[in-house]
Amino acid sequence: MVLGNSFFGIKSHAESEKDLQSIQTERSDIQENLSATEEKMNSIISEIDSLNKDIQQVNQVLTEKQALIDKTDNDIHSTTEEINQLQEEINELEKSIEKRYNILKNRASSYQLSGGSVNYLEVIFGSQDFGDFVSRVSTVNKIVESDATLMKQLDKDIQKVEENQKLSVEKLNELNVMKAEQEEAIVVVQEQKEKSENGKNALANKQGELQELVTELKSKDRNLAFLEDDMKQKIAAAEEKAKEVNKEENKQVEVTSTDNSTSKTSVSSKPKVEETNKEETNKKEETNKVEKTTETSASPKPKAEQKDTVEKEPEKKVEKEKKTITVSATAYTLESAGGSGMTSTGIDLRKNPNAKVIAVDPSVIPLGSVVHVEGYGYAIAGDIGSAIKGNKIDVYVPTHEAAVNWGARTVKVTIQ
Repeated sequence: MVLGNSFFGIKSHAESEKDLQSIQTERSDIQENLSATEEKMNSIISEIDSLNKDIQQVNQVLTEKQALIDKTDNDIHSTTEEINQLQEEINELEKSIEKRYNILKNRASSYQLSGGSVNYLEVIFGSQDFGDFVSRVSTVNKIVESDATLMKQLDKDIQKVEENQKLSVEKLNELNVMKAEQEEAIVVVQEQKEKSENGKNALANKQGELQELVTELKSKDRNLAFLEDDMKQKIAAAEEKAKEVNKEENKQVEVTSTDNSTSKTSVSSKPKVEETNKEETNKKEETNKVEKTTETSASPKPKAEQKDTVEKEPEKKVEKEKKTITVSATAYTLESAGGSGMTSTGIDLRKNPNAKVIAVDPSVIPLGSVVHVEGYGYAIAGDIGSAIKGNKIDVYVPTHEAAVNWGARTVKVTIQ
């Protein structure tokens, strides 16, 4: 009986040692996995930090580009006002030109009916005396000088109109080029920013997965550490118990009465067995508490979430509301128009082949106004056409190929 107990104790001790070794091996594997996972997570955090810096740089560039766009918008607004003023001045000049032209036209008609320049000689030589002669010559000179002045002013006004039209076209062309370049830059920057954001989000998701794995591995490691400690205590208790059993066996050899010896052994060992069972019960309760605490503990917040902050994009300026209409748009060239190349507002398309001009119905879009045509750019409503009625426009293009490419389409037109 004693031998069986001793054998059972040796077997139990061996199994405990085997379980302890298994726990330690599993815990070692978990710690290696945990270390590798944390190393990956630190690498990802470093990449996220680098991406955040890249995004901040992109945002800085975007802010600068947006400032340029806003400046361009302001320039466009100012230039639009200048062009509108130029158009008003052109209208006034054209009225003045028409008035002077009518005066000269009426005089020319009068001269033709009365014999032209010969009439001046009749006026002069029809004088009664020298004083009358001088007076008539002076009068004729004043009339001639007045006509010459009118003609000079007429030429000057016509030249001024041409200069204003040319200046308007040049300003619009410059702004269209500037606007196109800056919008292209904005697109490039936004694409870069989107790419960086997508990369950062992918890394953040990966970091979140790794963080969950780290939390899980740490939880397992804590449980295994507790089991390891518990197993070590059990093994120590079993070794202590084995020592006591050996002492009792030695005592049995010396004691003559087997019954008394057995009784004593039972009495003396009972309190120790009860104490061992009580310790095991307390340890099981502590194990349950640790597992519950592990399950209910909140996972630590990923490091990337704390660092993953990017400056907000600057808000764009809100422009004042402008009149926008939807129109059907076709294209025309000098050849297809079959005209002299001079628009109804006096823009010489032969001298300005790249001018941005559209033909409109003046009752819908006022002549001389600055407009923005979707897909065409900023232009002057500087021409009319017999087929252009209602919500319809004709955009001027320099070549037949460009007209074919434009075709017929529906676009939005914003009157500035």
